[in-house]
Amino acid sequence: MNAVLLAAFVALPRPALAAKGAGAAEADLKRGLDLYMSARFDDAVEALTQALEKNPRSKTAAGLRAICLWTTGDVAGARRDAQNALALKPADAEQFAARGFARFVRRDLDGAAHDFIASAKRDKRYALAYFGMGSVRSSQERLKDALTNLNMAARFRADAAAVYIVRGTVLEKLKSHRRAVDDYSKALKYAPDFRWAYFYRGRAWRELQEWRKAIPDLNHFLEFHPDFEQALYFRSNALFAAGDFKGAVKDLDRILQLNPKNSLALANRGVARAELGDKEAGLADLRKAKALAPEKRASIELQIARIESGEAMPAAKPAASDDSDVEITGTPGKGLAGKAAGELSDTTGIAAQPDLPAQDPLPADEEPGPAAGASLLPKAPAKAPRKLPEVGPSSEDGSDVADGTGPDDVTLPAPKPAAPPRPRREPVISEDPNGPTGPGEFMFVR
Repeated sequence: MNAVLLAAFVALPRPALAAKGAGAAEADLKRGLDLYMSARFDDAVEALTQALEKNPRSKTAAGLRAICLWTTGDVAGARRDAQNALALKPADAEQFAARGFARFVRRDLDGAAHDFIASAKRDKRYALAYFGMGSVRSSQERLKDALTNLNMAARFRADAAAVYIVRGTVLEKLKSHRRAVDDYSKALKYAPDFRWAYFYRGRAWRELQEWRKAIPDLNHFLEFHPDFEQALYFRSNALFAAGDFKGAVKDLDRILQLNPKNSLALANRGVARAELGDKEAGLADLRKAKALAPEKRASIELQIARIESGEAMPAAKPAASDDSDVEITGTPGKGLAGKAAGELSDTTGIAAQPDLPAQDPLPADEEPGPAAGASLLPKAPAKAPRKLPEVGPSSEDGSDVADGTGPDDVTLPAPKPAAPPRPRREPVISEDPNGPTGPGEFMFVR
């Protein structure tokens, strides 16, 4: 009898210890989510790894770690976690979001959208659901829908640097570069150590032809990533346009050390050398560029003829890249750090390639309730209750997987036409789709 009582006594603490372990795992999970939204992606991975060590069966933690690993460039690890999380049977907003990110990593964008919709329906103020939906819609090139969702995510989580980073890239795709600059600045306010935001903002300043602002941002980024080919190329453009031909040549020299077959860098270096008075070296570069890029033969020959005749640089004109798609590349973290300079993974994406769910307006008869820890939005007594946008429809017939009540997607008003670009001095050879500024996906490289 004593032995039985002793065994029972020894066994008593085990449920308490298990509960304590689960509670500690939940605390790590919440901390990991917070770090992710704060653009501290490596720290988020570490926190979620600790959560899984304490509770290896947590498919929620696996789904959330999947998106963190994806963002840092560990695609294989992200897919392993995502596969595990697909077995999750969600019951609340957080679990639906976790499975949504897992589906996003597995490139099941429709399934991810369904989950983010279900997440938002369970907590209409859950920023992660709207952030996820915004990423999905961005990956689907539904940019206005993406923007609607990301606006909601920022509304409910105003200090989330990750939201501003993804929204900035969507705004770049929409050619709204000044608003993108504003978002990257907000990201740096809340995540000053996220240095990729300097690259993104420098790229946006370059598109705005504000060279003196692009240069310091690219300088700061290149202090930490000195051989990132795109940043060197963008800075060479800005330096050239600002009249610093020596600085432009230095950056182009480095690009050509890293990638001797970069015909665009070679042609632009030729023009910059000619501007510095080294006519023969400039012509040699242009002739090599022509051999490497026969499709640009006509434009290169025009530059060769101009230099040989002693003609001055042509009058300023908008760069050919103004009408091309903005490249949204440069996924932060291990995926780039572990690659050769300028080489991008085909599957890497920041915050889950800017691919996640978008939302629609909530039904008028549903009053949103506050998320845990969130403050209520102030109500204006004189005005009718304001409708909050909710995640868009999850299926073609408008039904939602969870409860069969999904409204139609919101269509935003068309943006006002952009002002015509100011004239600028361009680095001569226009950029091609496969060059440093070709089409791509943000945080998400296709």
